[in-house]
Amino acid sequence: MGIVRPPASDPGVTAVPAVDGPASQRVAALRGADAIGVEGHWWTVVGALGLVVIAAVLTLSVVSAANDNGRISRMKEHGVAVTATVTSCVGNLGGSGSNGAGYTCRGHYVVEHTSFDEVIGAMTTFAAPGSHVAVTADPARLSTIELTSAVAASRTSARRYVVPGALGVGLLVVTLALVRGVRRRGARHAVR
Repeated sequence: MGIVRPPASDPGVTAVPAVDGPASQRVAALRGADAIGVEGHWWTVVGALGLVVIAAVLTLSVVSAANDNGRISRMKEHGVAVTATVTSCVGNLGGSGSNGAGYTCRGHYVVEHTSFDEVIGAMTTFAAPGSHVAVTADPARLSTIELTSAVAASRTSARRYVVPGALGVGLLVVTLALVRGVRRRGARHAVR
C-alpha cells in the first residue's frame, strides 16, 4: 500500500493512502465538508409544493374563465344601455413605445340616479372630450362599462378553458410522477 500524491498543480486535493481494489474505491479526498445527498423526501416535498402551486393557478384560471364568460352573458342579456359623455381620452403606446395600442377614455354617465365617471372598456379609437358614446353597464357592477358595439360583438367561448385544461393535464402528470416516485422509494426502503 503506497501514498497517492496529487498533482502539484491541484492544491485542493490532499494525499490519501492508496487503496487496492476497484477504481471506484481509489478516490482522492477533497478538502472541506462531505457532500450531503438530497434525500427522496426532499423531492417529495418539492413535488407536493409544485402540486399546490399548479392547483392554485388552475383554480384561478378556471374562475377567471368562468367570470369572463359570465360577464359577457350578463352584459349581453341584462346589460344597462346608457350614454356616456367622454371626460378624457388618452392614447396608449405599445410595448416598444413606437406604436399605438388603443385609448383609455373615461366617461361620465348616470344609472339609477347614481353618477359614475369610469373607464370606458374596449375603446380603440379616439373620442374627443364632451362627445357622447353608447355604452353598456354591467348589471352586477354598474361601475363597469363597455362600448355597446363591443358587447354586441363579444361571445362566450369554451376556448377560455384551454389554458386551465392544459394546467389540469400538467397537474395530473405531476401528481402521477410524484405518486410513482413515492411508491418506488417505499419499495426500496421495504427491500432493505
